[in-house]
Amino acid sequence: MSDFADRIRRTLAEIERTKGMADSPDRVAVYPDPIYTSLVRDIVEEIKKEIKEEALRELKKSG
Repeated sequence: MSDFADRIRRTLAEIERTKGMADSPDRVAVYPDPIYTSLVRDIVEEIKKEIKEEALRELKKSG
């Protein structure tokens, strides 16, 4: 499994654990917010990395 997929899997598991620890619906909505932020940040960073790598490959092919 790739490092990215493993990070996403761990983050999703952490979200589920955090939801389970919350006592009320209000807390279920608030507790995982920082984890969701981290998840989105990881996804955006991976997409940026993939775009950069693809652009470099295209530049090498055309150059």
